[in-house]
Amino acid sequence: MTTRRLFAIVPAAGRSRRMGTHKLLLRLGTETVIQRLVRGLSGERITKTVIVARRDDERFKNHLADLQVDLLQPETDPPDMKSSVQYALRHIEAHYRPADDEGWLLIPADHPVLEPSVIDELCQAWEHCPAAVMIPTYQNRKGHPTFFRWSLAGEIFKLPVEQGINALWQSRDLVPHLQECNVPEILVDLDTPADFDALKKKYHTQIEND
Repeated sequence: MTTRRLFAIVPAAGRSRRMGTHKLLLRLGTETVIQRLVRGLSGERITKTVIVARRDDERFKNHLADLQVDLLQPETDPPDMKSSVQYALRHIEAHYRPADDEGWLLIPADHPVLEPSVIDELCQAWEHCPAAVMIPTYQNRKGHPTFFRWSLAGEIFKLPVEQGINALWQSRDLVPHLQECNVPEILVDLDTPADFDALKKKYHTQIEND
């Protein structure tokens, strides 16, 4: 394992309203959406995966019981992704005390087709990245996960309520490193039943062989 630790933050407190059912528990082959993502993040380069869920999401909690993750369920449900990230950052600071040159990556919970090999490749690139932020791209389109130096963690709490995390580089001097990837999976998320049907069709062979 790299001497500089890397923590994965997975916001999972949404209510899947557009999907109409708990999308993270939908099954793709032998695994659910969240199981596939956790497996993708289970490589030795990632110190710990921290997932932020709703307080009342008992199904989700029970579903993750056997996985080696830190599951956080705040007393007050996070209203947006930034709030989930802030809660996770406080947890990591309190329990792991990262150094400024260590890092964290952000990936929404509905990215189920990121294979461990892709995550590992991005983590390797991050180890040699001179920038404070690294964003993977595919054919000039930005995807996930996004990597951050721990030294930026405090800046997330200074953002105005109406601004998302990408305001760190949209309105400041910070320039992210864009890491070109040759896999479109970094762009694939899951929001609607149509997304799910397309995902099952597109990745049918891969999923059936898992």
